[in-house]
Amino acid sequence: MSGTLQRDAAPLGSALVVTTDSAAVLAAIEGTLLQYPDALAIGGRMTLDISVVPDQPGDPGWPMVTAEFHDGGMVVRCGNSRAIVDQPGEHAEVVLAESLASIPDAVRLLAEAAFTSVHVANGRLHAVHSGLVAAGGTGLLLRGPSGAGKSTLTYSCLRRGMDVVSDDWVYAAAGRAAGTFAGYPWRMLMTQEAAQRFPELRDIELVPHTSAEGWKVPVVPPPAQRHAVHEVHAVVMLDPDPQLALEPIDLDEARRRFWDASLPVEREQLQPEWVDTLLDRPTYVLRRGTSPEAAAELLEELATRCPTSC
Repeated sequence: MSGTLQRDAAPLGSALVVTTDSAAVLAAIEGTLLQYPDALAIGGRMTLDISVVPDQPGDPGWPMVTAEFHDGGMVVRCGNSRAIVDQPGEHAEVVLAESLASIPDAVRLLAEAAFTSVHVANGRLHAVHSGLVAAGGTGLLLRGPSGAGKSTLTYSCLRRGMDVVSDDWVYAAAGRAAGTFAGYPWRMLMTQEAAQRFPELRDIELVPHTSAEGWKVPVVPPPAQRHAVHEVHAVVMLDPDPQLALEPIDLDEARRRFWDASLPVEREQLQPEWVDTLLDRPTYVLRRGTSPEAAAELLEELATRCPTSC
């Protein structure tokens, strides 16, 4: 690319070179992907080239996104914008329509999808569909299928003063026992239905989102409650049972619940042995009940007695 801006960084401890012809795109990348610290030390090196082109009919297309997977990579499309990811070559070329380049959420999704897919495919990174909250230095991994209420519960924990690592996905270095995870604490996205439970969220403007409902309520945690990287001391499986309870479970039950909640990408990339290292710590089932505030209170109580006696 000629006449480009370049930024070198090390998100999750992997060398990344970003080149782009757009200052707005670079700002979006700096505010999202490049915020990840280098603590996981996953290694490797990747290049990400992003260019902006005039709109064509159908642009920006957001939030309708499709992904095509093939041997050696994938292609993600949104309108006429596309991210072509060469996983073995550790390179991604992203072409953005002008209108899409002005949507930070879209830039973030394409850049992060390219980055994480390269490192997952090359065996450096594990992506786990879970939330992660903490209190008093104790991290609790919140595991459940899509729609289990991870974001609602994470926000309820935030309201109680607990810290947030992520409400949706966390990342761990592959090739070592599970323990330290990175997340995205700078922003949470909740369904409009979930947000209606909390008076302070009811008037927040919705943003377009790639989920089935097409819209989400954005929530920005206070800086003091954000942790991009945290250790996990206990694992909590979410259960929709309307009778509130927090109960310890054995390894067999934990395995069953973990894999029952897994997405296809997790079943492809996570090894049972690695999952067992994650579950080799106190593991519980949280029967959520009908009040997310009461469920969050149970989690805070759990965190206060971990890791020495949980």
